Amino acid sequence: MLGRWCDSELARRLGRPYLQVQYKRKALHIPLLRKLRTKKWTPAEEKLLGTASDSVIATRLRRNAGSIIRRRHLLGILPHPRLYPKLWHSESDSLFGKMPDFEIAKRLHRSVWVIANRRLKFGIRAIPNPNSKNRRYTEAEVNLLGTMPDDHLALQLQRSMVGIQTHRLKFGIPKFQGKKRYWSAKEIALLGRLPDEEVARQLDRTLDSVILYRGRLKIAKPNQTRRLWTSQDDRLLGKMPDAAVACRTNRSLAAVAHRRWHFKIKNPSSRASWTPAEDRLLATKPDADIAWEIHRTTSAVMNRRNRLKIPGLRSDRFLIQ
Repeated sequence: MLGRWCDSELARRLGRPYLQVQYKRKALHIPLLRKLRTKKWTPAEEKLLGTASDSVIATRLRRNAGSIIRRRHLLGILPHPRLYPKLWHSESDSLFGKMPDFEIAKRLHRSVWVIANRRLKFGIRAIPNPNSKNRRYTEAEVNLLGTMPDDHLALQLQRSMVGIQTHRLKFGIPKFQGKKRYWSAKEIALLGRLPDEEVARQLDRTLDSVILYRGRLKIAKPNQTRRLWTSQDDRLLGKMPDAAVACRTNRSLAAVAHRRWHFKIKNPSSRASWTPAEDRLLATKPDADIAWEIHRTTSAVMNRRNRLKIPGLRSDRFLIQ
């Protein structure tokens, strides 16, 4: 019966677990029976082949594009002729080298990739985009490196802070060292109430200094889901399962597990220990049947049996005719 019925149907007919039927079929190298859903072609559907692109016809007939192509090849129908875009003219070619590629693409309603390939055929160099963050540095921009914090210069030049730091280190320019300012009580009161970027803008400080000082005072970010662990939360670790600690402290399960691993505390298993009645069932039936009866996984039953050095029992109740 294996291979003649689906695993789920055979498990229902024999009254066996689904995994047991699947393991037995794989052990005997019997392929899985799959139900193929085929839809017959009608004359009306075959008349549509070749009248439009294969993807459009597949959408209309609710079929995949592969079936459309195979049926069209079987009937010897040529594909629908592709409509190429309008040809290039001398007016459009005269725009190369006068403006960036993205502006030409917007004006001609073409992609930037097509514009770049057409420009390279004529050997014309591209005009850099003045608003791009990857544009070349001018002499005036190089002279500004190191005169102010990198994040302030990045906002002024409309570049990324990583790009500013990389280019500054490339020329060996040291980092801007402003005058050391001590934090006042009013400035400390803003930490944790406003975002770090807003605090740096209001206090005219660098973003790195704000983040560093807030971390030194152990002040959490505003509207941050991550909360600091208290001594009461730490006492719960190891006394109950991680899921219970996460529910009581309103934290994620991964956060509780990471905190417990940090203190090298073992996780108390939420699973009940093995009873003598369950141990007596080992090797009396196949592991899958025992797992089904005692509501445990097959791996747990097999590990328990191997720990007690009890040989396994093979299932020989399948009769292959």
